[in-house]
Amino acid sequence: MRKTLIIALLLAVSAALTAQQPDVHADANPAADAEIKALELKLAELIVQGNWDEYAKHLASDYLHTRENGHVEGKDEALASLRDVKRKVIVMEMEPADLVIRIFGDTAVANAEFTIRVRDSGQVKSRRTRLTDVFVKRDGQWCLVAGQETPIGK
Repeated sequence: MRKTLIIALLLAVSAALTAQQPDVHADANPAADAEIKALELKLAELIVQGNWDEYAKHLASDYLHTRENGHVEGKDEALASLRDVKRKVIVMEMEPADLVIRIFGDTAVANAEFTIRVRDSGQVKSRRTRLTDVFVKRDGQWCLVAGQETPIGK
């Protein structure tokens, strides 16, 4: 009897909390959607070109990047890693697929799968990665505030 009462009470509390949760949906904003898609593709091209100065212009000063190993780095560390001439992995091509953009006011979330061809210690390799990028519109311009990459298993 006591267990039944506790379970009923927990279910009632859970239902009350769930009812208070706002139902959030992405905004229908085709213009912003197109801007973010174009920016995401531009950033991929800048990575392939190794144009780090132009790439840096699109990162917020408080940008955070989560690497595939879980290491979190700020803007300066991320750019230093990209600019390192002794890097063993050089991106040669980034082919996007399944690019989905969701707009929430002045915030956008981009999810995409990329097939990436790299030169890793002299050998050309191909790998698939799932990226999630978060953009915020500041002073009329979209900038990348956070990014995470997750390798897709073979």
